[in-house]
Amino acid sequence: MLHLFIMHADTRDIRTVCLNCFATLDKSGFCFHCRTRKDDDANPPSALSLRTLLNGRYLIARQLGAGGFGITYLAWDLYTSKRVAIKEFFPKNYTAREPHTGQVRVSSPEHIVAFNHWRRAFVHEAQILIRINHLHGIAKLLDFFEENNTAYIVMDYLEGQTLRDYLSARGYKVTVKETLDIMRPILESLVILHQYGVIHKDISPENIIIVQNKYVKLIDFGAAALYNDPRNEKPFMVLKAGFSPIEFYRPAECKQGPWSDVYQVGATIYNAITGYIPADAQSRVQQDRLPRPSQLGAVVPVAVENAIMKALQILPEKRYDNMGDFIQMLYGEFLPLLRK
Repeated sequence: MLHLFIMHADTRDIRTVCLNCFATLDKSGFCFHCRTRKDDDANPPSALSLRTLLNGRYLIARQLGAGGFGITYLAWDLYTSKRVAIKEFFPKNYTAREPHTGQVRVSSPEHIVAFNHWRRAFVHEAQILIRINHLHGIAKLLDFFEENNTAYIVMDYLEGQTLRDYLSARGYKVTVKETLDIMRPILESLVILHQYGVIHKDISPENIIIVQNKYVKLIDFGAAALYNDPRNEKPFMVLKAGFSPIEFYRPAECKQGPWSDVYQVGATIYNAITGYIPADAQSRVQQDRLPRPSQLGAVVPVAVENAIMKALQILPEKRYDNMGDFIQMLYGEFLPLLRK
């Protein structure tokens, strides 16, 4: 027997949708479900206005965050009646928002060619990421499209706590085993991501979400890049002190690749098991005094500690050049054959 699965689209007037919980507002604009009133707040002027409808289906709610390359929104998918997160390509210092239309314009004529090139790269990366949205350790990419003279990617909206909050709530008293159990699905997913030529470039406890204490996901691919295609390099670099490798500070001198993600994973594990963020790579160049985790009180097997310290080597050529080798040394076993 053939079973048909039918999506139940949301056919409400979008003016009646509560942008906080997505229940239905009453006639006065009040939501009895979450006790808020219609559009009490507003998004910043640089962001899309509340209730903007993108691609005929995504109802924009509040801004979740903004960074060097773009803006992330909470949104409601009218086709599937689900919350989603939408990332808009909006490179800082290169773009401005037309207040009445929401259109993105390039702030200076000399940036137009570069903006269009970077936007195509953004779409190209989305095309790759949507092909591998089955990876269990990475937030799922659902859709991408171009509108408002820019581009958008649609992702699962994940409710949970960041690894940063998880560690903080436990006073950074997290064992090596617990840390490695949390990180494993992310590391294994990164192996396959790298096989597709994509590096994440923004791995830190803030970008790891623990969903309902069950699933661990790496989020925010705003800085991601095709490392084997320098033409796709973005006009900015996400720099996080202690987590960014030296090649992010000196892109003209050091090539970026999977070893860059290795460094960031190493820094994340180091932070989790010690409670300390490693000194930033720039300050370590002249004199590297990064203490081993055991010197900071962490109880860690020597082999695992050696693996972490190798991942945190300043010079890229001294690190593991691929995530599979790092996994093998961290977990003391050969990595099962992972396929695209």
